[in-house]
Amino acid sequence: MNKRRPPVDGLCDECGFDYDTGDLQGTVTTLVRQSAECSMALTKAAAGPDADVVRIRPEPEVWSAIEYACHVRDVLEVQRFRIAQCLAEDRPVYAPMDRTGRVKQAKYEDQDPMEVAAALMRFAREFGAAARVLTPPQLGKLGLYNYPVRAPRSLGWIIRHTAHEIQHHRQDIINILAELEPPIIPAPKPAQPEEAEAGTTDDSAGLAGASGAADDGVGFVPPSRVSDEAEGLAGRSTGGSSAAAV
Repeated sequence: MNKRRPPVDGLCDECGFDYDTGDLQGTVTTLVRQSAECSMALTKAAAGPDADVVRIRPEPEVWSAIEYACHVRDVLEVQRFRIAQCLAEDRPVYAPMDRTGRVKQAKYEDQDPMEVAAALMRFAREFGAAARVLTPPQLGKLGLYNYPVRAPRSLGWIIRHTAHEIQHHRQDIINILAELEPPIIPAPKPAQPEEAEAGTTDDSAGLAGASGAADDGVGFVPPSRVSDEAEGLAGRSTGGSSAAAV
């Protein structure tokens, strides 16, 4: 990650997440779906020709795909615990997650990507199940949150903030892998001079169409920089986004 910190209210200009959306059930549904997309991107890359691509940092201060995935997994687990804590206690004080310390202490870069992906999905489903059954009075319950400054935050806000984390870092994972993964299908070799001379005029006309089709269909097209639900994280092009403190 780098030093930029996503907002915790209103609209995030980087990923398009809107804290002011009124559809909390829809927010939870999107959170679970985007968690699955994080998981699938990680497993697909780890099963590819270079499994270690998930461990490469695009820049020294920007997390690798597996580090972002581990962070997302841990966010889901911690936030689910905070929901339970807030329901059980009166205005609890949430312990800081220590997201930076976890990277080294838990050795994110050495973890098995398949296990990380499976745990990420498990925690996403558990978080979604816990969030969906909250009543309006429960959603309004407050706890003392430490980020960005210590302040009371409702359970409704915690759900939205967690969804923002997933949406923001989903795009980080996709963009990092799109930059680092090798092409799945090698680009065709250019024709040698003698091969080009061997073709007739008619063949050349036919190959022009074939060449056009090949240009459209050969070579790896990396995942689109999803417009986000408008999730175009243009910020990744400058070195990734910060993992918001949770």
